[in-house]
Amino acid sequence: MSSSVEGTNISIRNYPTCAVDALTRLEGLVATRNKQNWAMKIISEVIFLEPSEGDARSRKSQGLPTSQMNLFQEFQLIIALIEYFSRPGSDATRNAIFLSLFGSNLTPQRSKLLSRLISTAVSGSVAPLLSSAGTWMQQVGCKTPPSLEVAQNIVSDFILFSKKTSEQLKQLPLVGPQFAANFMVAVADLYLNEQRDGTLIPPPDALLDAITEWITENPTLCQASQQPLVLPAGAIAMPFATPISGLLRWAVLAPLISQRSAYSNLHLSLLQTLQQLVCSGEAAALHAQDLMQIVKSLQNHCTRLTEANLSPDADAAYQKCMERFAQAVQIALNTNCITNPIQLLCMLEALPPHALMKIVLAAHKKL
Repeated sequence: MSSSVEGTNISIRNYPTCAVDALTRLEGLVATRNKQNWAMKIISEVIFLEPSEGDARSRKSQGLPTSQMNLFQEFQLIIALIEYFSRPGSDATRNAIFLSLFGSNLTPQRSKLLSRLISTAVSGSVAPLLSSAGTWMQQVGCKTPPSLEVAQNIVSDFILFSKKTSEQLKQLPLVGPQFAANFMVAVADLYLNEQRDGTLIPPPDALLDAITEWITENPTLCQASQQPLVLPAGAIAMPFATPISGLLRWAVLAPLISQRSAYSNLHLSLLQTLQQLVCSGEAAALHAQDLMQIVKSLQNHCTRLTEANLSPDADAAYQKCMERFAQAVQIALNTNCITNPIQLLCMLEALPPHALMKIVLAAHKKL
């Protein structure tokens, strides 16, 4: 790799000073359309030390790794990024830089570094960086592989490898509410999701407890992802997503695999969250397609019961699932926050009968 980027006087020999210099210069480039390619070249070669296309082919042909950044340089860059995003400045500029650094098509090196960067921001309660990371998650999609990888990494760092839930994770909704809300959207997709794993895998107990505590103490947290995004001029905001559907799937399906009371607490907190929508007059859309994931898992459970010559009427787990589901559907319908409710109601009628759900369905047929 050459010692400087063509067309600039930025030397890459003095790392990470060159990366800090490049970040400052990028502020004037990312918003200028005819300089986007130049900005991407600086990001690639100066900040991430990625070889040029020709160098990459040469290194690959020699069996050498294409990335030339070592672990110490990764650490230096993370510190430089933390310091950069902690400086006073425009939210729109910070978000533009973050989105330019970490687009949706991440190289393995950038993906790994991003996860480490966000974990460091959580540990250090770096609010500006977490705000930009929350915007990034929403723009690339909370359920896309890059966001899911970040969510899984946070679970690993702060839940699986920790003896107890860290204070930093407990305080995350206060430091970065938008990031916390989008993190919940992503992490909810990772567990108790039969479409993803073919089976129902529960979340770690400490994660369940942390999220339940978050929304119990702040029922409006699930709506934090609906706050208007601060984006650079010309950028189009992606649709909002809330974690309510995914977390409701946890609460409703939990009796099939667990008797933990924490799921009851989560369910109660979600009902309170839905009731807040009535009080505030706001409507957080629950997509019928997401709720039908719950219906499909309940149908699969009933199929397994039938194959074992068992009746859903006599299955305590199924009855408890349906009771929770009926309560949530009733409140959600009253808040008008379910998209395409007719489709959902038709799917619910296909489930084995349940007394409370029959009442809910009958009431809304009359409307």
